[in-house]
Amino acid sequence: MMKRKLVPDIVKSQELILVPEDTAVSTVSKLMAEKNIGAVLVVNHGNLVGIVTERDLNNKVLSKDIDPASIEVAQVMTRNPDTLPPDADASEALALMQSKHYRHLPITQGKRAVGIVSIRDLFKVAYEHLMEEVEFRDRMMRV
Repeated sequence: MMKRKLVPDIVKSQELILVPEDTAVSTVSKLMAEKNIGAVLVVNHGNLVGIVTERDLNNKVLSKDIDPASIEVAQVMTRNPDTLPPDADASEALALMQSKHYRHLPITQGKRAVGIVSIRDLFKVAYEHLMEEVEFRDRMMRV
């Protein structure tokens, strides 16, 4: 698992949702619900400037009784988020996400957003890896 690259081993084909900074929070919230995703990347001319997550929407808008249609994502996003390049190992992503308590991590090529990896993506790969090890061990014990 740990030598698997973020792209293409973990993040294969994903429909990347990118929004400009002046997008209404209500629009982003609807997009996230429609696409069943937990985070959206915010870009300015294709360059990553932030990430907005379900947690941001809940903690900075909904719980404060702010009208989501009246506020732009620029006001609630996490600016200049940590990122990793496409050829980073899954273990690097997991270590960063674990230490900083993120559930989503943008993947960038230079300043360009090219993907996003979620903790769920990494858990899935870790689980598959563990299952392969169990199957291998079982096969060895039968020999």
